[in-house]
Amino acid sequence: MINVKRVYEENGNFYALSDESPFYPDGKGGQLGDRGKIGSAKVFKVEERGTEIVHLLDRPIEPGEYEYSVDESRRLDIAIQHTAQHILSAAFLKTIQARTISFHMGEEFSTIDLDLPQLTIEALEESESLANKVVRSCIEVQIIHTDRETAEKMDLRKSLSDKIGELVRVVKIGDFDLSACGGFHVKNTGEIGIVKVVAWEKAKGTLTRVYFLAGNRALSDYAKRVLVLRELSKLLTSSVDEMKERVFGLLEKIKDQASLINRLAEELAKNICNTLPTQQMGRYRISFYEGFDEVANALAKYFTTDLLICKTSEGYQFASKDFDCSKLISKLKESLSCSGGGGVKRGMLKSNVSWNELLLLLQKELEVM
Repeated sequence: MINVKRVYEENGNFYALSDESPFYPDGKGGQLGDRGKIGSAKVFKVEERGTEIVHLLDRPIEPGEYEYSVDESRRLDIAIQHTAQHILSAAFLKTIQARTISFHMGEEFSTIDLDLPQLTIEALEESESLANKVVRSCIEVQIIHTDRETAEKMDLRKSLSDKIGELVRVVKIGDFDLSACGGFHVKNTGEIGIVKVVAWEKAKGTLTRVYFLAGNRALSDYAKRVLVLRELSKLLTSSVDEMKERVFGLLEKIKDQASLINRLAEELAKNICNTLPTQQMGRYRISFYEGFDEVANALAKYFTTDLLICKTSEGYQFASKDFDCSKLISKLKESLSCSGGGGVKRGMLKSNVSWNELLLLLQKELEVM
């Protein structure tokens, strides 16, 4: 049973407070929190606030004692990810002497921040291989409860935090790793199944952030990647081994074609710049173009009137020679309630307004400019 002492509503959310809770809080020790039910209400989130535990519920309940249920499949997944992190962190330390500075577990993937400015593929493969060797070895995971003095004499991978009190919970993975931790863990490394690093990047200047998956998360990710590769293999008419070279070849071809299109657009712009439809508005002579975006971009270098307006896929492009284009666009934006911007000589108005409506507004604005 769980004793709910107070329930309140805030911004349409319902919160149940208790002094003690069987639900593990989110964020504690870097891991995810429990989900489940309190009575008939679903638990969406659990937070530790001072001496109280706050449960975010999908509906209001009355204070009192309730039966509860914890999502055991979720808790097992959390245990798998957390123990995998201990193993992977220890593997990085043993293979490349990279210490884990912080750990975060998410709903889709988990991350480890290493005190390493750069991670090579070779170093990653070595560490990942060692981690999976430990997983396959089916090593017993022991939970040891001891006092701080005894724990400090142990060969812990990371020294005890000042936040840890006199009672210390130590997670022992055979002779491979020894770490103080209050989170969920499997009883045997074999329950993890597999650990897979899926990405890494620089973080906080001198650190490397490693993204990893374990257990069913890794298997689901692998299944998704297999399906994607299979579809790409069909589209590219190449095997997976040939795919990289095939994609690089296509990218180079696309670059060449894009370059050719830009050159052709440049030539076309030169040829039509003097034959564009024009209109006199007050003391300004304006030319217009509607067509390819690439030609519109090139025309901005060749037009001979006071103002060029091109209708493109995103709206209208403006290029001016004799007045501040940004001021004109600012006025039109206000009238049309749309977005846009630019500099003195060039700008963009993001609107699907018709030519006729734009011209009416334009004539009005140019009269006072």
